[in-house]
Amino acid sequence: MQVGPFQVTYCTNVHPGQTLDELFHVLEHDVPTVKKQLTAGSFGTGLRIGHPVVREINQNPQSLRRLIDVCHAHQYDVFTVNGFPYGNFDEGVVKESVYQPDWRTVERLDYTVALAKVLAALPGPTERTISTVAGGFGPETKTEDDRRLMAKNMAAAATALERLGDETGIHIRLCLEPEPWTTMETTADVLSFWSNYLSESSTNQSYLGLCYDCCHQALHFEDVGSSIETIEAHGITIGKIQVSSALHLDRPHDLAARHKLLDFAEARFLHQVIAKTDDGLLKCLDLPALRTPSQDWLTAEAWRCHFHIPIWWAGSEFIKTTHADWRCAVAAARKLQSPPHLEIETYTWDVIPDAERAGMAGGDLSASIVAEYTSLIEEIERGH
Repeated sequence: MQVGPFQVTYCTNVHPGQTLDELFHVLEHDVPTVKKQLTAGSFGTGLRIGHPVVREINQNPQSLRRLIDVCHAHQYDVFTVNGFPYGNFDEGVVKESVYQPDWRTVERLDYTVALAKVLAALPGPTERTISTVAGGFGPETKTEDDRRLMAKNMAAAATALERLGDETGIHIRLCLEPEPWTTMETTADVLSFWSNYLSESSTNQSYLGLCYDCCHQALHFEDVGSSIETIEAHGITIGKIQVSSALHLDRPHDLAARHKLLDFAEARFLHQVIAKTDDGLLKCLDLPALRTPSQDWLTAEAWRCHFHIPIWWAGSEFIKTTHADWRCAVAAARKLQSPPHLEIETYTWDVIPDAERAGMAGGDLSASIVAEYTSLIEEIERGH
């Protein structure tokens, strides 16, 4: 939906959608429950379509026709797709496998191009985006050869998107999404990768850009406004902002507070943690590893944890959130040359501790999503 200068949506990865049947259930049941509380008209929509669903669509062309018909019937204007998770995002353990296959592989390239063809066929505006992993899992993509190969495949994707745009009139920008422990994590990492690997004249920058995930970037304690301004100043388009909040612990020395944070440790997703200290940042790959933290972690100024919490939630007695960061990101986005797509992303709803989730909008997912829209719309309108 259009709010001020922005196209606004929420990502359907908060609902199960690993098969085509599940995707249709999301579009015919889950999304309408949210939509009817927000608008009776057209509804900007952000989908999550993994490789298994793309494969099903390619094997049965009639399914694409049905998908188009469903979008028309419900007045969905699809303008963005989450192409970060390739495989099953609902399986028991996802963790580091979410980065596979990475951008070194032809599998990631082929999936992304096939996904773009599906996106281009759906009803929606002419300017669209796909978010994707920013390279791959950092420890596995460190070498010069790794990075050059990833950049080569990203450039090939941009070329394919340009060709698709010529054929369909739909412009789709591939937006790389930095995350802790991916090839690109910080603003400095993004600038370095672009300068060293994606700045060649043969790479079509009109079809490449960045997906700025507020939760991910908050973990690094970066100044949001300065980060976004710097990225654009270096000629990198932010095509999409994922509006999200991380968990924030401002009393790491407090055992009760740490226990409240550790309640969020769970088996499915990776929950990276970064601590701010007088000497810089400490990094931990996954929250469960901090059950017995070392002294430098205990004396840190604050911890932040990668856990997408509803953006309207400011926290509790012991646990806070980085909700101020996404608000700063929206303000900074107003100053960009081209308004990015804004997508609320809170895919971890099902793994929020039961006691906490029960107190969030009465434990009702659709009510929480509507509350997220309300918070975001109010923030956008406040900036008028």
